[in-house]
Amino acid sequence: MARVLLLLLAAVMLAGCVERRLYVRSDPPGADVYIDGEYVGQTRADDDPDGPFYVYFKYYGTRDYTIRKPGFRTVQGSVDLETPWYEYPVLDFVSEVLIPYPITDSHHVSVKLEAAEPADIPRLYENAKAYRMQARPQDRYTYAVTYQHWAIDPATGVWLPVPKPRQR
Repeated sequence: MARVLLLLLAAVMLAGCVERRLYVRSDPPGADVYIDGEYVGQTRADDDPDGPFYVYFKYYGTRDYTIRKPGFRTVQGSVDLETPWYEYPVLDFVSEVLIPYPITDSHHVSVKLEAAEPADIPRLYENAKAYRMQARPQDRYTYAVTYQHWAIDPATGVWLPVPKPRQR
């Protein structure tokens, strides 16, 4: 009886598991990675001592990703994390519990980041002015009266919006 109990305990302690990893690579490395809108880390070079960047996941399905790096265009996309055959019901018990070594299920996303074009500041300023002038004067007046308090700046003599006092 003690041997059976010992064998059962050893089997449980040696039980493997399935590690689900999503590897994300970018060229150049060092980009911020967002999975389903949540920041998860930065990409690394393949020769990094910690290896390429990856994130663990629990559930299969489609995941949206966003990769950002200053000076480069933002890349967005989705990756379909398909369920492998050994993760179907009944078989998953064998792969998750009975096999005595870990199984790694890896999925990959690789992107090449393109350099961003510098912004045309004068054009942006002109667009902002044109957008501002599209608002009807009565709308601007209603906003100013309803949402802002105005006061004269003593240093310049110009009317400026000031925050409303809090209601208690």
